[in-house]
Amino acid sequence: MNQKASKGILLVHGLGDSPGYFQDLAQELVSQGFLVRTVLLTGHGSKPADLINVEFEQWENLVNHHIKLLEKEVDELWLGGFSTGANLVTSYAFENEEEISGLLLFSPGFASDERTLLPFSGIGSFFKTWLFQNDNSQNILRYESLSMNASNLYYQTLKRVEEGFEKKSFSKPVFITISEDDSVITSKDIVSIFTKNFKNPKSQLVWFGKENGFKDSRITYLPSYIPNQKIANFSHLSVLFKKDNFFYGKNSEYKMFRNGQDKIYNSQNDELWYSAWGLQEEGKYFARLTWNPYFKKNIKNMTEVINSNK
Repeated sequence: MNQKASKGILLVHGLGDSPGYFQDLAQELVSQGFLVRTVLLTGHGSKPADLINVEFEQWENLVNHHIKLLEKEVDELWLGGFSTGANLVTSYAFENEEEISGLLLFSPGFASDERTLLPFSGIGSFFKTWLFQNDNSQNILRYESLSMNASNLYYQTLKRVEEGFEKKSFSKPVFITISEDDSVITSKDIVSIFTKNFKNPKSQLVWFGKENGFKDSRITYLPSYIPNQKIANFSHLSVLFKKDNFFYGKNSEYKMFRNGQDKIYNSQNDELWYSAWGLQEEGKYFARLTWNPYFKKNIKNMTEVINSNK
């Protein structure tokens, strides 16, 4: 009979993303003795159109099923997620806190920057198929097209996790990273949720940006403006990747030049910087920041939270 692993974690990716987003993180967790599992959410790993007919219950059932499978194999069960995936695992944790040892959440999608429009995405899918399309994407780790139904799926995860926040708080250790300049989520609202709903004194939130005077001593501030590395601020996805990541790393061939700029990048005239979506300044071109210069430091912070359970 196989002996149980001492601790395990299920990692759930974000909307349009893939398990490949966890390559760097998974290696770190394995080195700490974790049995690491991840899932491919229904509609992913093929083509963006495959998300058009997916229902929220398929995602929820898939995640719940794999949590139950992993639970049988380990003594200490952790859950982790990026963006939409963080919503899915957090909803489960709030309903089943006694089963969970803690949460590791990266750019969690608890508070959307599009909160006023999202409720209409379900109805909108009957009239419009796509919010935007990029049929020429070379990104092997995520979709660059978003259907109206995919947007509605995210909204369903947001509603479900908000229901949990309204009912209770979570007492186990939690590690969260967010960028002040994240274009996808409302960062200050995430801080409010952290302070109100994640009560464990050993929990940590890492804030990439300027000090904002938050009154929670569990928050660590890391400057997101790093001019000597041509980094203006941090993006939604950058927190997960090492500087030498095979695809999103600083020196990889792939660059996210489609980043809300009014023009096409010209290497002769433009100074190349990196940022979240949409930043524009005269004389500079901002590609998406796709790696985390604080990756090793963040792993240290995360490890402190994990070990606080002992």
